Order: sequence, then structure tokens, then C-alpha cells
Amino acid sequence: MFSKGKKTRLALEALVAEVAALRTELEAQAHAVATERDSARMASERLTALEARVSGMGSELSRQLHELGDEIELLTNSKDQAAVEATVTALRDAQVRLATEQARYEITFRQDLAALADQLLRRNK
Repeated sequence: MFSKGKKTRLALEALVAEVAALRTELEAQAHAVATERDSARMASERLTALEARVSGMGSELSRQLHELGDEIELLTNSKDQAAVEATVTALRDAQVRLATEQARYEITFRQDLAALADQLLRRNK
């Protein structure tokens, strides 16, 4: 009878240890899920910010191209050769500035996308 009580006690202790291990594992998984949720939220917020920046850059470039179109139209209607040459020079300068700005935006956008991709890859490992 004494050995039966000892077996029961040992079985009970094993069950208690197993429940404690399961509880610890569950807490670790809950923490991992919370971490993943936070990481996904941060990635989503970053992606939303990137989308807003790209949209803003597109709007700005569109506005600047429209201004250039207006200047070209004025140039077409102008009779003054000196004004035409000055406008052409200004248009070339503006074109170079726009190309440089567009390249800078593209580089920044690609860097942000690379950082976001890296963050997502690290999160999935």
C-alpha cells in the first residue's frame, strides 16, 4: 500500500512538472506572438509611411512637370530670342534638378524598402 501511494505521488509530481513546463511554453509562445504582432504593426506603419512619401513625391514631381509644361508653352509663344534662350537654360537647369531629385527619391525609397525587407526577414527567422 505504501508503494502505491508513492507511485501516485510520483505520478502527481510528474503531472505537476509537465503542467509547469506546458505553462512556461505557453507563456513563451504568447510572448512570441505579441512580439510578432508588434513587429507586424511596426512594418505596417513603416509601409504606410513609405506609401505616403511615394505619393507625396509623385505629386510634387507632377506639379513640377506641370510648371515646366507651362514654361515651355510660354516659350513657344515668345518672340524675344534672349528670353527664349534664358528660358531654355532655366528649363535645362530645372530638368537636371528634377532628375537629381527623382534619383535621390528613388535611392531613398529603395533603401527604405531594403530595410523593411531586412526587418521582415529577421522577424521570420
